[in-house]
Amino acid sequence: MKTVLQLHANKRKINFALLLFSCYSLGLLLIRAKITNSIFLLFLIWNLFLAFIPYCIMLYIKTELSFQNNKIKIIFYLLIWLLFLPNTFYILTDFVHLSNFDSPLFWFDLLLLCSFSIIGFVLGLLSIFEFEEFIKILINPKIVRILIPFICILCGFGIYLGRVKRYNSWDILQHPFQVIFSSIKILESFEVVVFSIQFGLFIYIFYQLKHYLFTY
Repeated sequence: MKTVLQLHANKRKINFALLLFSCYSLGLLLIRAKITNSIFLLFLIWNLFLAFIPYCIMLYIKTELSFQNNKIKIIFYLLIWLLFLPNTFYILTDFVHLSNFDSPLFWFDLLLLCSFSIIGFVLGLLSIFEFEEFIKILINPKIVRILIPFICILCGFGIYLGRVKRYNSWDILQHPFQVIFSSIKILESFEVVVFSIQFGLFIYIFYQLKHYLFTY
């Protein structure tokens, strides 16, 4: 509990805004469930939970002082962070569940999906910001500039694995060899490469906007 409070205190304003907007998104979802008496789209709660994991991992790494002299521990947690990072941007693809335009709930569902997508995307960008801030202490900043776009493309590939192949972050923990072999095999597809670069570039462009829109 002490660690949780410390993590919250380190980024109090940002965390408050994230929690506030998350509550707004969840409120919209509950209103929809009440109106329709349906659990459709409730999976967004799980997706949002997964989106918070990489952000919390990076805050934990930066807060926990014992990491500073333990490279093995740092590498382990960064790999877990990278494994869950695509979940933040993956919520964008949930627009495939948008109801038919003729549906009376179309605009409500559009607003609902936009809300979850925005909070997920912001969590992803903040996670990368925190990663950049932390990793610059350990390695050459020039390497970091190459590493960031590579991570964005990996996120694009992760989105493909989740949306098209229906893998999730837990699968690589439960069936690592199956996921790895499947991932290597599908990389031979030109479609997969284009998909990964396309989403990776989209993420990277928004990431770069931080220099122009705000100072983090």
